[in-house]
Amino acid sequence: MKNRIDSRFTPDFRAAGDTDEHPWYRSRRFSIFSLVFLISLAISLAYVYSRPAIYGSGATLLTSAMTAIDRESSEADIQHVAIQRQIFLRHELAAETVSRLKATSAGKSLQRLTASDIQNLLNVDPIAETNLVEIKAEGPDAKFLPLLINTWIDVYLDARTEEVKRLTTDTEHIVEDEVKRLADKVSSARLELEAFRKNHDISSTQREENEAAARLKGLNDSFNKASEDEVKARAHLSSIQTAIGRGKAVVPDDEKGSLVDLESRLRDLREKLAELDKKFTREYLNLQPDLRSIPEQIKELEIAVNNKRKYGASVALTDAEMAYAAAQQTVREIRAQLSEHKRQASAFTSKFAEHDALKTDLEGLETLYRDAQERLVQVKTGRKDKYPQVTVISRAFEPVEPLRPNYSRDALIAIVGSLLLGLFSVWVFEYLATQKKEQQPLVAVFGVQGHPAPSAPLIEHSHAALGATAGQMGQKTNNALAAPACRELSSHQLRILLNAANLKGKQLIGLLLSGLTIDEAASLTADQIDLDAAAINMAGRSPRIIPLSNSVKSSLMQSGGHPVWNPDDPGTRIDLSAALICAAVDSGLPDPQKITAEAIRHSYITYLVRQGLRLGDLEQVTGHLEPSVISSYSAYSPPQQGRDIYEIELLHPALMTTSGEARPTNQQGGIHPRG
Repeated sequence: MKNRIDSRFTPDFRAAGDTDEHPWYRSRRFSIFSLVFLISLAISLAYVYSRPAIYGSGATLLTSAMTAIDRESSEADIQHVAIQRQIFLRHELAAETVSRLKATSAGKSLQRLTASDIQNLLNVDPIAETNLVEIKAEGPDAKFLPLLINTWIDVYLDARTEEVKRLTTDTEHIVEDEVKRLADKVSSARLELEAFRKNHDISSTQREENEAAARLKGLNDSFNKASEDEVKARAHLSSIQTAIGRGKAVVPDDEKGSLVDLESRLRDLREKLAELDKKFTREYLNLQPDLRSIPEQIKELEIAVNNKRKYGASVALTDAEMAYAAAQQTVREIRAQLSEHKRQASAFTSKFAEHDALKTDLEGLETLYRDAQERLVQVKTGRKDKYPQVTVISRAFEPVEPLRPNYSRDALIAIVGSLLLGLFSVWVFEYLATQKKEQQPLVAVFGVQGHPAPSAPLIEHSHAALGATAGQMGQKTNNALAAPACRELSSHQLRILLNAANLKGKQLIGLLLSGLTIDEAASLTADQIDLDAAAINMAGRSPRIIPLSNSVKSSLMQSGGHPVWNPDDPGTRIDLSAALICAAVDSGLPDPQKITAEAIRHSYITYLVRQGLRLGDLEQVTGHLEPSVISSYSAYSPPQQGRDIYEIELLHPALMTTSGEARPTNQQGGIHPRG
C-alpha cells in the first residue's frame, strides 16, 4: 500500500521530501554552489595577490619667491611655471641625479640605472592657477622613490642657484652700460635747451606766467572737465533710464540703506513662511497668533518696497536730468569763452611750443636715467642669488601604503563575485532541471497523479462563479471608464500653479476653484462682485451666490474690485486660456498641456464629491451640469450616505492662505459665507 501511495507523488514533491532524509550540506545545490564558489574564489584571489604593489611618493615646489608677510600674493605666472617644469626635466639634470645616486651608499644596486630610466619614473605636474609644481614618482621600490625625488630636487636647486648668479652678473653689466649712455644724452639735451632759452630770451620755463596763456590753459582745463562732466551726466541719465525701463531698483544713495533693509526683512519673512509651509498647514498657522500675521506683513513689505523703488526712481531720474542740463549749459558757456581767447593766445603758444618739446624730451631722458640708476642699485644691493626663485614646500618621504592595487577591496570584490557566481550557477542548474521536468507529460492535482476529474455540476458551479466575478469586474470597469477624463490636480500642484501665475491667472484659477466655469469667469462684470459681502452674484441659467475666499478677494482688490480682463471683449476666453497655459509652463509641473480650465474645475468638483456631497446638490455650487456629467462623478463619491451642502467644506485647500477664512455653507437656497 505504501508503494502505491509513493508512486502517485510528483518528482517535485518527492524531491522536497528527500530533504528530510539528507542534511542540507549533502544536497546537490550546496555541492554545486561550493564547487563553483571555491574554484572562482581560488582563481580570483590568486590573481589579486599575484599583482605587485606599486608605491608612490611626491614633493611640492614653489617656482617663485615667497610673498612677504606684509605684501599681497601675486597672480600665478603660468609661463614661468611651464619654463621651470621643462628645466626640471632636462637630460642634464637627470644625468647629474644618476651620478649622485650612484655615489650614495645604495649606489651599488643602481649601477644599471640610466637617465632615461629615472625620467620615465618621474612625473612633473603644475597645480592649476598657482606657482606650485608637484613632483611624483611611482614604482615597486618604496625606499628608492623618496631618495630619487629628493636627490633630483637638490640637483635642480644647485643648478638654479648657479643660473641666478650668472644672470645677476650679466644683468649688472648691462644696466651699467645703459646708465652711462643715458648720462651722456641728458647732458647734451640740457645744453641744447639752455641755448634755446638764450636765443629766444625766455626767462622762465612756466607758461602760466603769461596772462593769455594762463587764461587759455584755465579755459581748456575747464572745458575738458565740463565735457567730461557732460558725458558722465549723459551716461548717468541713460543708465538710470535704462534701469527704470528694465524694472530694476533705482534709488538715491541715501535711500539705498532703507530699501535694502526692507528687502532683507521681506526676504526673511518669505523664507520663514516657506519653511513653515513645509512643516505645517496654513490652517495650523492661522491658529498661531505669532505666525498668522506673517502673510499680511509680507504684503505690507512688498507694498513698501514697491513704493520706495518708485519714489527712488523718480528722484534719481529728476536729479540726473537736472545734472545733465547743467553740464550742457556749462559746456556751451566755456566753449564761447574759449573761442574768444584762442586768438590772443596763439602767438604765445607758437613761442613756447618748441621750448616745451625740448623740455619734455629732457624730462623723459632724466626719468629714464633715474630709473636706470635705481635698477643698478637694486641689482647691486638686492643680492638675488641669496633668494632663489624655487622654494621646497614639502620633500618626499617613504610611503607606507601602496597606491595600487587595493588588496583588501579587490579581495572583497572577489569573494562577493564568487558568491554571486555560485548562486547564479545553482539557479542555472535548477532552471535547466525544471525545463527538463516540464517536458514530461504529467497530470497532477496537489502533487497526486491519477486524481479523478471534477464532476459536471462542479464545473458548472465554477463557471457560474467565474461569470459572477467577471460581471462584478466589468461593472467596476464601466464605472471607472465613466469617470471624467480630465486631469485631477492636487492641492499642492494648484498652489504651485497659483504662485507661478500672474494676476490674471490668479483671478481665473481662484474663480474656477470657487465653482465658476471659464465662460462665466470671462463674462464676469464688476456689478456682480460684492467685495463687502465677499460674494459673487451669478445670474442667468444658473443663478447662485458664490462666496469668495480671502485670497480671491485680495486678487480682485488689486485690480479695483473687478477682473483684469474686459468681459465685453470676444477674445477674452482665448486670453484667459493663454494666461493659464503660461502659468502651467512657468510652474514646472509635468504635462503642462493637460492643465486646462476644465482640469482645474474638475479638481474642484472631485474635491466636493470626495467629501460626500450629494450629487443632486452639486449644481448649487458649480451651476448647471449635464446629467451624464453628474452621474460620472459617482465614481468619486464615498460609499456612505450623501451629506448636505452645509456639512461640506466648499473652500478648496489651495485657496486657504489667510487666517480666519470663512467656511461657505448653504443658507436659504444660496451659498453664503458661514460665520
